[in-house]
Amino acid sequence: MKPVFMSLLFIIISYTSFSAEPVWKLEKDKDGIKVWTRKQISSNLKEYKAIATIQTSVDKLVSFLKNYKMFDKWMYKADEGSVKLVKKVNDNDFYIRMTLSAPLIKSRESITHFIFNTPDTKGAVIITLETTPDLLPLNPDYVRVPKMKGFWKLTPLENGKVEIYHQAPIVAGGSLPDAMANLGAVDAPFGMLSNLKSMLK
Repeated sequence: MKPVFMSLLFIIISYTSFSAEPVWKLEKDKDGIKVWTRKQISSNLKEYKAIATIQTSVDKLVSFLKNYKMFDKWMYKADEGSVKLVKKVNDNDFYIRMTLSAPLIKSRESITHFIFNTPDTKGAVIITLETTPDLLPLNPDYVRVPKMKGFWKLTPLENGKVEIYHQAPIVAGGSLPDAMANLGAVDAPFGMLSNLKSMLK
């Protein structure tokens, strides 16, 4: 095969792969919080990312986010008193179980693995979260949230503030229609960041 043809073929394949990547759409820009969504590549469900800036330090924010007993105060649709520690590897690595409720649908149960990574050379901290649906026996009173991966990134800024970046896919589980599940794609990140801003003043 001629080199020129090979080069053209590579360009076409690369362009096709790039153009197939869903584009982020800015959905909300309010109170210093921006939320974007895009369709997931293999699903009609959406993925979201959100950014906000808070007057605090990375250390203070990390300590706050490690306090799982407060999760039901700021996490989206978390039921009061439902957050429980399932397994603890160390202070930076633990598993949390919580339930989440919304009108007209069966309550969800999420078992999530949190890892607080070591700060990078610029002092930024990434917190990964991944559901572990098989860690506990199924509870017939809830729909278990299936496999999901997301993360938070906390980046210190020069003005004594921290940029919070959060990204995760919508994964509802059960037979919930995609359109209904996607209703939380903007409200979930916006609500959580609004709560964090209020609680960390």
